[in-house]
Amino acid sequence: MHNIRMKLILPFIIGTILLTVFLSLYTYTSARKAVENAVLLISEATTMKVGNSMDLLFASMTTSVTRMVADPNITTIFSSYHKQDETVSRAIDWLTMMVKANELYRDIIIVDKDGVCIASSNPSHIGNSYNHYKYVQQALGGMFTFGDLSVGKVTKKLSVTAVAPIAPSTGIKGALLLINDLPKIVDYNVVSTLGSQTLYTSLLTSEGVFVAHPNNGIMGKQSEEHLSLYRELLTVGEKGGPVSYTLNGIEYIGFAKIEANSKWLVITSGPVKEVFASAYHMGMVVFIISLIFLAIISVVVTSFANGILESLLSLIQYAKRVSEGELDQKLEKTSRTDELGTLHTALQNLVSSLQSMIEKTQEASKMKSAFLANMSHEIRTPLNAILGMAHLALRNNKLPEKELDYLNKIEVAAKSLLQLINDILDLSKVEADMLTIEEVSFNLDDTINNILSIHQESAKAKGLSLLADYQVDTPKLFMGDPLRIGQVLNNLLGNAIKFTQEGKVSIHCWLENKQEVQNGSQNAVVYISVKDSGIGMSEKVIASLFQPFMQADASITRQFGGTGLGLAISQRLVRIMGGEIEVSSIIGQGSTFTFSLNLLINQAPESTAQLTETCDFADIHIEGKRILVAEDNAINQFIVEELLAPSKATVVLADNGQLAVEAVSKEHFDLVLMDMQMPVMDGLKATMHIREFNKTIPIIAVTANAMDEDRQNGFAAGMNDYLTKPIEPEALRKTLIKWLKTDCPPPLE
Repeated sequence: MHNIRMKLILPFIIGTILLTVFLSLYTYTSARKAVENAVLLISEATTMKVGNSMDLLFASMTTSVTRMVADPNITTIFSSYHKQDETVSRAIDWLTMMVKANELYRDIIIVDKDGVCIASSNPSHIGNSYNHYKYVQQALGGMFTFGDLSVGKVTKKLSVTAVAPIAPSTGIKGALLLINDLPKIVDYNVVSTLGSQTLYTSLLTSEGVFVAHPNNGIMGKQSEEHLSLYRELLTVGEKGGPVSYTLNGIEYIGFAKIEANSKWLVITSGPVKEVFASAYHMGMVVFIISLIFLAIISVVVTSFANGILESLLSLIQYAKRVSEGELDQKLEKTSRTDELGTLHTALQNLVSSLQSMIEKTQEASKMKSAFLANMSHEIRTPLNAILGMAHLALRNNKLPEKELDYLNKIEVAAKSLLQLINDILDLSKVEADMLTIEEVSFNLDDTINNILSIHQESAKAKGLSLLADYQVDTPKLFMGDPLRIGQVLNNLLGNAIKFTQEGKVSIHCWLENKQEVQNGSQNAVVYISVKDSGIGMSEKVIASLFQPFMQADASITRQFGGTGLGLAISQRLVRIMGGEIEVSSIIGQGSTFTFSLNLLINQAPESTAQLTETCDFADIHIEGKRILVAEDNAINQFIVEELLAPSKATVVLADNGQLAVEAVSKEHFDLVLMDMQMPVMDGLKATMHIREFNKTIPIIAVTANAMDEDRQNGFAAGMNDYLTKPIEPEALRKTLIKWLKTDCPPPLE
């Protein structure tokens, strides 16, 4: 019930949420872009400022060192340091004075061409070898260079060494090393600020050492990660450019450039998380405000829509009750005058009309059922007399041949009329979805052979060959309805013989999923086809073949007879049993009807106990048995008496149900044959009265009422079995054997 509410409101909510998300993302993206531009602008300015300061610093160091190596106090050392005269002492004093005069100078060292210190502002260095330093070797080779960083043992400050060759006219004699502390311009606490975000300036040497960095833990330490970062950012060149990088798991964004003299990287950057915190905060503020707005709007819209939804839900509830069959439910009145009010009125009128139509349909259905039942009863009653009398007369083999022929024709005509009635009743049951399919064990070979035996004489009379070809290894026993399968096969085989003047009619049976059955599958797909060499059919005829009361044309009906119901019923029976029926035909060559059956294989062993089919009423050993026949029609009474006469059973007649009840209450009977429709008291009421004082006597319905509903009513009243009129002598004989616990005698040896 809440689905429609959600379907109406959910699109609005989703749309608003999407708009909220879009606005939040747009705000965040715009703010992030603005912050990014500001960060790059400030970091570029800061980087350039620091870079310029670095340029001035290294240019100053270069100038200082260049002057020092040209000073006579330095050049004269190489001619007198072995003598340790006053010239060397004055040079050392001069170096000491230079260091004291400049707070950035930490030490000045003079080495000879072998890299050994010969003079220094710190006398303790004299005699030490510096030849293993790369930058010393480069200077002795004639190149000015900057050396490694170092940390003062006392000051703990970073310093850089500038190295220059001492080259008088006679050739390079040695080199001068100026160890210079880095000024504050490149210290780790050089920063720029952008609102609440802090941008730090860092210096990274080509050796992978941070000269300046806000994290004291990594400053002055060489690592492979720092060296990789240097190589990664080296592409910005001396002009510089925007950079983004990751260091110790933290993402940074900013600006970087290469310092021309030292080739150090000057980087001004800040953590991405901190830099864009304000943009994220702004986006979240917009998102929260939008959500609050969404909640307010949703409440307003929901309140506004509730009136419409309640009316709509009321109509839905009413429609649901109507669909469940509660047509007598009344729809609550509404005061709405809009479209929903119109729908309310229209639905109420529609249900009223529907209720009226259903009542009329039910009444018509009852009338139809009553008509069919009455028609069946009224036609079967005289048919019973005709067929019964014909059967009794045919038992007399002493009649002249001409009279016997008359009787045979009467019996055939009566059976044709009976088949028509059965077809109409079957079609009615199928259309009403009342046809029941049994699920019993049966032998498919026997079913096919029984149908073949029925049609042997008619095929022989027309000179037709009647053949059967079915798989030997097909399973014998299946679960299904052999009666309905036989009915379909009987119709197809009868039609094939009817429409074939010469040639042959054949039945073929095969297993479609043979391999699966051999592998243990319990489900069998059986195909049965009936093929003839008859007149054949056109595509137009085939298209309407399975419609009720349809045959190829009126001339065929006149020539061959039939109602046109058989194939329609057969198709519907096959479909009810889970199969399908198909036809292929060529005019003048014949037709093939094929139907499929989905059957469950029965693994139980086949019972060999069967009723003897050749014995007559005289052979069933019911002499002395007392049988009460409750029947109001004198002819039917006579037929039953004559049928039972050879059995030498005692037959007592009762003209109505009340007389039958009185007879059973006063006398002993072994079985009752009970008609359903009788005057004074019908068979159902009579059975119920008998069951009040006799629970065991077999009561068999013998009636012209052939509807399933009549059969169920009989069983509900207490009847044990059911026979329809016209009475089939064989069916009556088997019923007596079943309920009187007797059988035919064994064959004579």
